[in-house]
Amino acid sequence: MPGVGQSNEVINTGYIKPSLISHTTTSTLVHSMMPPAMGMTTGYALFSTNGSVSNSGMTYVTGDIGTNVGLTSGFDPLNVTGFIHPMPDNATNMCTGSLLMLYNSLNLLAPNVELLNPAQFGHSMVLTAQTYHLNAATMLTDTLYINALNDPNAVFCIQINGALTSVAKSKVLLINGAQSKNVFWKIEGAITLNDSTEFKGMVVVNNGAIVLKQGVVLDGAAFTTTGSISIAGSTIVSPYAGVSTGVEPIVVNPDVELTVAPNPFGSFTTINLKNDSKYMNCNFSIYNTVGVEVLTSTVSKQLITLDTSRLSAGIYFYKLSDHNTIIQSGKLISQK
Repeated sequence: MPGVGQSNEVINTGYIKPSLISHTTTSTLVHSMMPPAMGMTTGYALFSTNGSVSNSGMTYVTGDIGTNVGLTSGFDPLNVTGFIHPMPDNATNMCTGSLLMLYNSLNLLAPNVELLNPAQFGHSMVLTAQTYHLNAATMLTDTLYINALNDPNAVFCIQINGALTSVAKSKVLLINGAQSKNVFWKIEGAITLNDSTEFKGMVVVNNGAIVLKQGVVLDGAAFTTTGSISIAGSTIVSPYAGVSTGVEPIVVNPDVELTVAPNPFGSFTTINLKNDSKYMNCNFSIYNTVGVEVLTSTVSKQLITLDTSRLSAGIYFYKLSDHNTIIQSGKLISQK
């Protein structure tokens, strides 16, 4: 049965060591699980719905940082590739809703592997694509392997009913094509990653603080529904780096006055081209964060209403183009 193990042979095969689990609900690998919708959280490396976000020491962050209740402080803008929200704003307010939906999605997943002895989590254990559950405070020691078995779309969820603490210099390693954006940690309590821990995945804490100590490297992101975030000389790299959470449009040609409203939008939005624009019959396209075109329309009149009801919550980009020349581009936010 696939799941966890303790040896190099297990790293290659993914077999379970029976003494570490109570049961599984399937005897085959689970490859059909889809990652939950990230929504506005994709832009953030660090976010708290309700709590301060602070840093001390030389910390490097790739992704946005913010909180919707409290202040964000101590981060050097030169060391942050992303937007620092020093205080709550429209973007952090929208991220609050996305984080709640993300938490609910993870919380509703039915675990199919129960891991025993949470105090001994790690120790060269191997996890394959399953939903795991640990029913107590958990200690990560030594090395934990996340094994995708050569499936880059493999999704992992680790549900912890209690706090998670790492021993200094412990590691979570991705092997055989596993991606940090597909590894989800749902933690009912605080998380503390001690000095020089290497951690992978999207951390979703419910009602708990997040503490990353000196030398921690997080390939992923850390969110909490309620609690402070404290960083001390760490490195955090979001797998969605480059997706900004500001809402200002990026205008290539300032002489073109095309507006898209409402933005953020729900089931519809409108394109409004200025009356004297020479760009009638141009192409207007919307793309998701990985560059896939999800909606397109010809701007055949001054005001056009677009049906956006099929677009899931999250960040999108638009461009107005004329014969493959980009006239204007910007960012859109779907808020369902």
